[in-house]
Amino acid sequence: MTSVKKQIADELAEILGTTVDIEDIERPEPEHGDFAYPCMKAASELGENPRALAEKVAEETDLEVVENAEVAGPGYINFFLDREKYSKQILSDLESEDFGIEQKSGEVLLEFSSPNIAKPMNVGHLRNNAIGDSLRRILSFSGYDVTAENYIGDLGTQFGKVIYGHKNIDSEKNFEEEPIEYMLDIYVKFHELAGENPEVEEEAREWAKKIEEGDDEAVRLWKKFREATLEYHKEEYERLGIKFDRITGESKVYEEARELVEKWVEEGKLERDEDGSVFYEFDEEDIPGTVLLKADGSTLYITRDLYNLKKRNEEGFDYNLYVVASEQELHFEQLFKIAEDMGIDTEGSEHISYGMLNLPEGSMSTRKGLIIEQSEIFDKAVEIAEEKGEEEINRNLENAEAIGVGAVKYSNLSVSRKKDMEFNWDTALSFKGDSGPYLQYSNVRAKSILRKASSSGEFQQDFDDEEYRLLKKLSEFPEKVEAATEQREPAKIANYLSNLCEEFNGFYHECNVIGSDREEHRLKLVELFVDVTDQGLELLGIEPLEEM
Repeated sequence: MTSVKKQIADELAEILGTTVDIEDIERPEPEHGDFAYPCMKAASELGENPRALAEKVAEETDLEVVENAEVAGPGYINFFLDREKYSKQILSDLESEDFGIEQKSGEVLLEFSSPNIAKPMNVGHLRNNAIGDSLRRILSFSGYDVTAENYIGDLGTQFGKVIYGHKNIDSEKNFEEEPIEYMLDIYVKFHELAGENPEVEEEAREWAKKIEEGDDEAVRLWKKFREATLEYHKEEYERLGIKFDRITGESKVYEEARELVEKWVEEGKLERDEDGSVFYEFDEEDIPGTVLLKADGSTLYITRDLYNLKKRNEEGFDYNLYVVASEQELHFEQLFKIAEDMGIDTEGSEHISYGMLNLPEGSMSTRKGLIIEQSEIFDKAVEIAEEKGEEEINRNLENAEAIGVGAVKYSNLSVSRKKDMEFNWDTALSFKGDSGPYLQYSNVRAKSILRKASSSGEFQQDFDDEEYRLLKKLSEFPEKVEAATEQREPAKIANYLSNLCEEFNGFYHECNVIGSDREEHRLKLVELFVDVTDQGLELLGIEPLEEM
C-alpha cells in the first residue's frame, strides 16, 4: 500500500502543479497535526504568496484519510488524519511480509570486513563488521539481491615478514596450538629485529615477491598461514552472526590485475617509467599520482581493486559497494577516476565510508604488539552485561552473550557512520538509556505482556492520545528502513528503535493493558511493537530475546 506521506505528496503535487517529494512532508509536534507541509518553497517557484497558497491547498485537499487540513503561520498546512482509517493503513503495512517497505531491485556486491591474513581482527574491524553486516540485512530486506563478499588481504610485504619470521625468529608460541598468536608474535619480533637490522626488510620483500612468482616454499607457507587465519576468523564471524556469500582475496586477482595494466601499456594508454614501474598521473592537480605496477612487476592494492571492479561489472552487479574506513577516501577517489579514464564502468560503485572508533583503552600498533583484538571487546562486553544485569534490573542474565554482543554492535551503529565515535562502556551496556540492552529489554517487556494475555489483539475502539502516539511512531518503521537503504545508514534504524522503545515504555507506564476495558485494543499495539522491534533488531544484527 502507498504510504500516507506518499498519498499527501501526490495530492499536493496535483493541486500545486509542481513536484512534491515524500521528504517534503514533515511530522510536526502532535498538537500541530499528524503531517505538515511548508508551502514556502512551492510558493517561491510559482511566484505566489505562501499563506494564500496554503489556504488554496487546504481547501482543495480531498484525501479520504485526511480528516482536516489547517493553515498555520506564514504558509504551513497541518494535516489531521482520521485515526481509524489511518490505523487500517498502518496495519496493512506492518502486517505485510515486507512491512510496507518499497521493494528495490538489482544485484548488489557488498564488500566488507576484509581482514588481513596472519593477524587477528582488531578493534579497527569492529565498526566495519557491524556496519557491513547490518547493510547486508537492510539491503536484502529492501529487495536487493545481495552478495556479501569478504575480500581478504592475503598478499603484500606483511606476508613476506611472517614467512621470514617463521624461518628465522624463535617464538614462545606454537603454531599448531596457537596459530594466530604465533603469527602475531613473529610479526612483532620481525619489526623489533628490523629496527636493529634494516636489511631484513628487503629479505621480507623478496619472500612477498616469491609468493606472486609461485615459489613452492613461499606458496606452501603462505597457504598454511592463510588457512589457519581463515579458520580462526570463522569462529568469530559465527559468534557475531555474520555471513558471507563468498570469500575471495587479493591473491585471487593479482595475476589478472598485472595483465590488465600491462595490456593498457601495450595499448599505449599508459607508459612505463625508466625502472619498469607504471605510474598513473592525474590531470587534476588535487589528486596525487599513484603506482599501478612496481618495478619488479608486482601489483599493489589499487591495481587489484581496478581488476576487481572490472570483474564485478562483468559478473553483472548493478551496485558495487565497499565498506571501508574514511581514511581510504583518497584511495577510492583514485580508483574510480582511473577506472573511468580506462573505460571501466563505475556507475553504481560507492565507497561506504565510516569514521574511526576510539576506545578508552587507547590507541594500538600491531607492529609493536599493542593490539586490542575485536574478540576482547566482545568478551569484556559480556562480562559487563552480567554485572549490569545485577545492578540495573536485579537479576542474573541468561543471555549475557547476546546482550553484550548486541550492546557493542548498537553503539557502533547508532552513531552516523561518517562520524568518529567514542565508545563508552557504561552507556553502551546500560539497560536504562539509548543502548542495545535497552532495546532488547523493551522488546522482552512487550513479549511478557503478550504471554500473560488470554487472547490476541484487535483494534476495535477509538484511539486515545497515548495509544495514538505509539501507533504513529510504529508507522514510521517503513520510511526509516527506506531511508537507511537509500543512504546506506544503519543509524536511521538504530535511532528510530531507540525512540520507539522510549515511546513504548511511556505507553507501558501510562496505559494498563491486561485486565483493562481496552485490553484487546492495546494488545494489538503491543503485538505491532514486538513485530517491529523484532525485525528492527534483526536488521541491526542484534538478537531479539524472549527473556532477559
